[in-house]
Amino acid sequence: MTLRPLFLACLLGLPSRASDVPLGLNLPTADRLENWDLAVRFTHRFLEPARGASKDFYGLDGANVAGLGLDAGIGAVPGLNAQVYRTSDGKTLVLALQQHLLGTPWIRMALRAERFDETVKRTPLPLGTVGISGAAFQAPTEVQAGSRVTVLLVPTWLSRTSTVDSGLFTLAGGLRWQMAPRHALLAEYYPRPSRLDPEHYQAGSSLGYRFATRGHRFTLLATSATGTTAHQVLGGDYGGGPRSVNHWTLGFNIVRIF
Repeated sequence: MTLRPLFLACLLGLPSRASDVPLGLNLPTADRLENWDLAVRFTHRFLEPARGASKDFYGLDGANVAGLGLDAGIGAVPGLNAQVYRTSDGKTLVLALQQHLLGTPWIRMALRAERFDETVKRTPLPLGTVGISGAAFQAPTEVQAGSRVTVLLVPTWLSRTSTVDSGLFTLAGGLRWQMAPRHALLAEYYPRPSRLDPEHYQAGSSLGYRFATRGHRFTLLATSATGTTAHQVLGGDYGGGPRSVNHWTLGFNIVRIF
């Protein structure tokens, strides 16, 4: 009889798992908040390059952008999470829903839909149009590749970007190496969408370290990507697109789960 609940949970794709916010470095993950759990996320990105900029304390003395979000589990619908996120980067507001679909010891999957609005006056600029609005649809999928390594794939469709008025598809990916229960190394890769000119835009990536305690997640990262939202990071053209290897910047994420 003790195996029956476990069998049913696996069959439904909703196994028992501790609450966590679906956030890697910049990409969404297949994690979820259980029941009516709440979480606050805080993101911070420095804009000055870290390399060769010791006079600016490796970018920490320069300009920065911050974001604040609230994630909530929707207990009435198992596996459903809602999110509100606001970043000073473009004064962007994001409203999102994410539904957990599949959960086994080897693979987890969710569907995510979000609307983004840059709440500034719509203005065409040399690097692209600001003040745009649109939607993103994603299917974050995690595959367990051994006892400590997880592969993340995030197929994404964006309704528009800063320089492309029509929809585009991209496939981002990541790795997580769980060194110990509280310590993990993360890497993410954001390919250049095929619609963008390879002479002007390039792929982006991020590397990070995460320390987790009960109810807290602290992540320190270095990234070549611009922004923190789906259309900023994965669109490939936001703010001129990802930076070169000599212009990586530092940042961090803090999550508090209640």
